[in-house]
Amino acid sequence: MAKVVLDGLDKVFPDGTQAIFGLDLEIEDGEFVILVGPSGCGKSTALRMVAGLEEITAGDLYIGEKRVNDLSPKERDIAMVFQSYALYPHMTVADNMGFALKLAKVEKSEIDRRVKEAGEILGLTDYLHRKPKALSGGQRQRVAMGRAIVRSPQAFLMDEPLSNLDAKLRVAMRSEIASLQARLGVTTMYVTHDQIEAMTMGDRVAVLKMGVLMQVDSPQRLYDTPDNLFVAGFIGSPAMNIAEGTLTREDGKTWLSLGDHGVKLVVPDAALERYPKAAERDGGKVAFGIRPENFAPPEEVGPGQVWSGAEVSLVEMLGSEMLIHFKTSASPIVTDDMKAAIDDDDAFEELERQAREGGQEFVARFDPGERAKAGQPKDVGVKTEHLHFFDLENGQTLR
Repeated sequence: MAKVVLDGLDKVFPDGTQAIFGLDLEIEDGEFVILVGPSGCGKSTALRMVAGLEEITAGDLYIGEKRVNDLSPKERDIAMVFQSYALYPHMTVADNMGFALKLAKVEKSEIDRRVKEAGEILGLTDYLHRKPKALSGGQRQRVAMGRAIVRSPQAFLMDEPLSNLDAKLRVAMRSEIASLQARLGVTTMYVTHDQIEAMTMGDRVAVLKMGVLMQVDSPQRLYDTPDNLFVAGFIGSPAMNIAEGTLTREDGKTWLSLGDHGVKLVVPDAALERYPKAAERDGGKVAFGIRPENFAPPEEVGPGQVWSGAEVSLVEMLGSEMLIHFKTSASPIVTDDMKAAIDDDDAFEELERQAREGGQEFVARFDPGERAKAGQPKDVGVKTEHLHFFDLENGQTLR
């Protein structure tokens, strides 16, 4: 096991395209760190640089105490698990798992011991003599994991290993991989575009945008205290509701005004303590955010926390919860940060349409018994102590 340190890594491709900009990241010995971000953000490129599959343009990479920039992948003592299982179809499961050890001229008895041990860990003991074609997708992914485990490497590198599995199997494999990593204690870098994987599996999550590290923290702190608009908009499903508002100070209280329909919400001291720079914006426009779960029935909030007469546009019943979509007059944020955070051209075009027409649709999460019907007005409570505030110009938090 070893600590992995990325110190100011840059990656410039031969055509001049820069994919990674000054990436600084320390992964402690035994830590499980997830790299997440929109398509094309550089997360897989960063992983391949650590693996030695992409040349490092500038900066230093350390595995353990050794600088490994100039070492081949084989010399770095890491094991990589790819999106494709990359199994040899003509070999048995046992032979696939032990092939790298065979190439390294490890004694056959030692190979057999390690393969048997990995097979027991992964529940593959009864499949060691089968060929890959006789296995399910989840079993093949376990074989790919087993091939990494038998090498006893200093670090695991995993590049979207679950993306080829169906949704139900992905859920099962997520917990299996997290449990396996905790049991083995191997330093692990894991790349995914799936937010649920990122939020449920790792000790820490590193969020990238266009080759730049935007924030790295525990999953819960990323969710609760995003450093900028991009992280706020990217982390969370359904996404945080983000729009433009105006802060004013009246009668000893701070108020948030939205759009031109008279919606005005009180901003409690609890929110201003978390975002002290917001208190300095008297009369100024800001970007604000509120997560879907921070709405409530009107009777559960205090004075100045009710959004009266919100027009319901859609109700989604999801069994354990319901999502209520309602129209607002708040102006959407249509910056490059938000386009990257949404990571869906069609969804961003819809946001631009809403901006042109003067308004934005918000999503609120409620218990399934809440009364709401599309096309009808509804009073919605807002737990404004959970508001987030950001600078409109640079997208940085107003903390």
